[in-house]
Amino acid sequence: MALLLKPSRHLSPAGRHPLLLLRGLCEGAPSPPPPPAASPPPLTREEANLLDALHAALLDHRRAHPAAQLPATPPFEPIPSLPPTISGMIPSPTPPHLPLHLLRRLLALHRGVPFPETVAFFHHLVPTLPAESLPELYAAMIDLLAKHRHFPLARHLLDEMRERDIPVSSQLILALVRRYVRADMPSEAAELFRRMEEYGAGAPEPTALAFILTALSKKRLASEAQALFEGYKSVFPPDVVLYTTLVHAWCRAGQLNEAERVFAEMQQSGITPNVYTYTAVIDAMYRAGQVPRAQELLCQMIDSGCPPNTATFNAIMRAHVKAGRSEQVLQVHNQMRQLGCEPDIITYNFLIETHCGKGQGNLDAALKLLAKMTAKGCAPDCHTFNPMFKLVLVLGNIDAARKLYERMRELQIKPNVVTYNLLLKMFNKEKSMDMVMRMKKEMDAEGVEPNVNTYAVLIEAFCERGNWKRAHSTLKEMVEEKSFKPSKLVYSMVLALLRKAGQLRKHEELVELMADRGFISRPANDGLCSVLAAC
Repeated sequence: MALLLKPSRHLSPAGRHPLLLLRGLCEGAPSPPPPPAASPPPLTREEANLLDALHAALLDHRRAHPAAQLPATPPFEPIPSLPPTISGMIPSPTPPHLPLHLLRRLLALHRGVPFPETVAFFHHLVPTLPAESLPELYAAMIDLLAKHRHFPLARHLLDEMRERDIPVSSQLILALVRRYVRADMPSEAAELFRRMEEYGAGAPEPTALAFILTALSKKRLASEAQALFEGYKSVFPPDVVLYTTLVHAWCRAGQLNEAERVFAEMQQSGITPNVYTYTAVIDAMYRAGQVPRAQELLCQMIDSGCPPNTATFNAIMRAHVKAGRSEQVLQVHNQMRQLGCEPDIITYNFLIETHCGKGQGNLDAALKLLAKMTAKGCAPDCHTFNPMFKLVLVLGNIDAARKLYERMRELQIKPNVVTYNLLLKMFNKEKSMDMVMRMKKEMDAEGVEPNVNTYAVLIEAFCERGNWKRAHSTLKEMVEEKSFKPSKLVYSMVLALLRKAGQLRKHEELVELMADRGFISRPANDGLCSVLAAC
C-alpha cells in the first residue's frame, strides 16, 4: 500500500462527483430506485383507525381462508369478490388516498400478503374513485404484485391502464423492469424497457438505460447487460456513465477479462475512464484476490491524473474487512487521511466492524469512532451499531447493550431485524423476559418484519420458560402466516414441550401442519400413535 504515496503530484481531495448512480455502484450501496411518487395526503385520526381495521380484516380473512388463490393466467377470471364483512367497512364516498395508504402498507410486508383479498379490494374501489387518483393506485397495485412475482396479473393491470387511458409514468415502467430483473427475468425486463413508448411513458433515455444496466449488474446478469448495451449503441452513443455501468456489470459477475475488454474498448472509443470506472475494476480485483494487479491499476489511475476518492478506498477497505485483515484496514484509513479523502458512513462502518471483529473486540475504540463520526456530521445507521451489538452479545455485557440501544434511540436511528435479533438473543441469554417482550413489541411498532432467526429466539425463550401456549402459537404464526420453515431444533423443541405438557392433540396438529407445508415427511399413522403413546 506504500505505492499509494508514490505519485503525490497528482493527489488532491476528491470532490463529490455528480454521477451519484456510479458512486452507489462503487461503494456497494443499493442502486437508486426510480424517483418515488409523491406521498399521499396524511390521514385523519378516523381514517387512520379505518386503515388499521381494513388492514387487520384483510389479514384475518386470509388466515381464515388460506386456500384461496389468485387467477394465474389470462383472462384472470373470476376476480375474487370482496367479502361483505370488509366491503361493509368501506365508507361512501371513499377517501381517494385511503386505498393507496393501504397498498403501501401491504407493500412493506415481505410475507403473508393477503393477495386475493387485496385484489378484490382494489377492483371493488377502482370504479368509485376519481380519475386523478388512479395512476398512483394502479402503480402501487402493480408494484405489490410484481414484488411477489405475480407478473402476469401485474402486466394485465399495466395493459388495462393503457386501454383505459390512465397515464403510465416512466417511473412505473422502470420499477416493473427492476422487479423483473430481481426475479431473474432479464428478457421480460428488456422487452418492457423497449416498449416504454408504447405505454405512453416516453422513449428510453440514456439515464433509463443506465438504470436497467445497473439492475442487471446487481443480479450479475452481465451478458444480458452487454446485449442491451449493444442494442442501444445506435440509438444514443455510449458515454462514460454507460461504459462504467457495463464494466461494473462484468466485475460483479466475476469476469474480469470481460471487464478489462470493455475498459479497453472505452478508451479506444475516446472516452476517458473516471474514478468510478477505475474503482469498479480495482474492487473486483481485490475481491478476486488479485491484490498486486489492483495496486498496479491504482497507480495507473493516479498517474493518469485521476485521484482516488472515498469510494476507491472503501473498495480496498472492504476487501481487507471481509478477509479479517484489521491492520490493513487501519492502514487504508490512515492513507485516506493523508490524501485528504474524507471518510463517509461506509468507511466508518468498516472501521467499527474491524474494531468489533475477531482479534480486536475493542468496544471502546468502536464507541470513539461513533462519537467522532457524529461530531463530524456523518449520521450513523443501524449497520453502524450492529457490529457493536454483536460484540456485547459475545461479551455478555447487558449494561453496555442497554446503553448502546439508548444511544441509538437518541440519534433517532431505526433498528433493523438484525439489531432486534441481537437484542432478543442478549436479553434471553440474561433471562430478562420482560426485555425480550419489550423488544418484540417495539419491533412490531416500528414495522420491522421478523425473520426466521427472530422466531427461533422467541420460541427458544418461551420453551425455556415452559410456556407451551406462546411457543405453540409463535411457531404456528411462523409457519402459517410467514411461510417460514423452522429448523429441526426449533420445531422439535416445541413438540417436546407439547408432549411434556400433555397437549397431544396440538402436537398432532402441529406435525400435520409441518407435513402439509412440506417441511417434514408425513409420519405413518402407527408411527405417530406410538410417539404419542410414549408421551
